[in-house]
Order: sequence, then structure tokens, then C-alpha cells
Amino acid sequence: MSSMWVRRVLMLLITVILLALTVRIVGVQALLDGGRVVTPVTVLAALGLGLLATVAQSMRFSLLLKQSGTHVTRRRALADCYSASLLNMIMPGGLGGDLARVAAYRDTGERRWLSPLSIVGAERLSATTLLFATATFTLIPVAPHFAWIAAAVAAVTGVLSILGMRGMSASTIGLVWLTAAVTIGSFLGLYLIAMLTLSGPVIPALAVVGLAAMSIPLGVGGWGVREISVSILAGSLASSVEWAVTSSTGYGLLAVISTLPGAITLVARLWGRRHDSGESPALRHRSPAR
Repeated sequence: MSSMWVRRVLMLLITVILLALTVRIVGVQALLDGGRVVTPVTVLAALGLGLLATVAQSMRFSLLLKQSGTHVTRRRALADCYSASLLNMIMPGGLGGDLARVAAYRDTGERRWLSPLSIVGAERLSATTLLFATATFTLIPVAPHFAWIAAAVAAVTGVLSILGMRGMSASTIGLVWLTAAVTIGSFLGLYLIAMLTLSGPVIPALAVVGLAAMSIPLGVGGWGVREISVSILAGSLASSVEWAVTSSTGYGLLAVISTLPGAITLVARLWGRRHDSGESPALRHRSPAR
């Protein structure tokens, strides 16, 4: 338990340190300017694209679960993915929601714990692979050293994802990768909307770098890692450092908004468990109050 708290504090410190370093590079105003992205239209866009991304994710998740012999309804898969997205966003390390899914399905498949871990890993890493593959091709002309790093990450995550899909039919594997592409496309679209709303240059390559950076499980919600990454590569991507950080911050806010429906699914799940369990033994045997 203590090691878990140490890790959480470490992740929080990483975010604070990286954001402080970003402020030292560009000043605090570049971060604050990103707040202008929040409008009624962008909130709706965030919720809509967040829904599209999560529906695609839930399709991947249910397909992989089905392969292990576990059948879930579309509604259950969607609720699980929304809850996981919110937990990944707000919990240090960015893996809290995924670990919660593993725990929830720990009795499924042939191998307890290992089967759901493989399923959740394949679901998440399929999207990560496509994202870093896109980053690789984006960076090759302008930052080849970083492109090689992105390529290495894509190769490793790709292999792990494919291992998690072994035994599946070619058509099902194709659907997994297709829905992963939809998820990444939704995130990229939201990032570009943030750039448009902030009235700056729309640079898709910058968005790809920001998305790839925040998918690394460091810090909290991708904050800090995303901002420092785009600031380092801003010059190579024909962007000012200030604009790279401002658009990154704007996207970060919209990304948080896109996961907020997960609060509803989390509350619904907790309420359902409490209702199903009925009155606890402690309450049943407690002496009447005097």
C-alpha cells in the first residue's frame, strides 16, 4: 500500500516539475491562454468526439473480451470504458482506469488476472501503436532522432497488442485496428478544434506529438509531459513555443471535459453494487442506537 502511494506522489511531482519547467521556458501566460478554449461549442465538441472515441474503444474491448469467452452488453462495455477514461485522466500514472478494468474482469478467461490484463493491454496498446506510428512518419522529415524513438515505441506496443489478439480471426483483428484508428482520429480532431478555437495556426503534426506524449503513463492526465514535449519540438514543427504550449493546454482542458460522462458511469456502478449487495453485515448486526 505504501509503495502505491509513493508512486502516486511521484507521478504528481513529475507533473508539477514539468509544468514548472514549461512555465520557466515560456511563461505562465502561455498556459493560461489555453483556458480560452472552453466555450459552449467546444464543450459539445469535446463530449461528442469523446463519445465517438469511447464507443470505438468499447467495441475493441468487447471484441477482445468475446475472444476470451466473456460476453458483455454494449452498454456495459461503454460504461466500463467511460469510467476507465475518467480514472486514467484524474489518477496519477494514467493507468488507474485500466487497472480497474483488469480487476473487474479478473475472473474471466482461462488465466485469472492474466487474461483481462492481456485484453486491456491489447485494447489500449492498439491505439497507442497507431498513434506512435503516425508520430514516426510525422517526425521523420523534421526530427529524425525523435522519429526513431517513436518508431521503437510503436514496434514494442504493436507486438504486445498483436500478442493479445492471437487466436482471433483476421476480420476481428481488422475491426480492432479500425476502431483504434477511429479513437485516435477523434482525439486528433479535438486537438485541431482546440487550435481553431484559440485562433492560432492549425498544425496537425504538433497535435500528433502532443497526443503521443500524453499517452505515456507519466504524471497526471498527460499534463506536463504533453506541454514540455511540444515545447521541445515546436521549432521543428514550424510553431512558436508559446503557441505549442497554449494549444496543448487548450486540448488538455477539452480532453478532461470529454471524459466527464465517466463520472456518471462510475456513480451508477457504485450505486448498483451497493443496491445489489443490500444491507451490509455490519449494519445488520449493529446494536440499536440509544
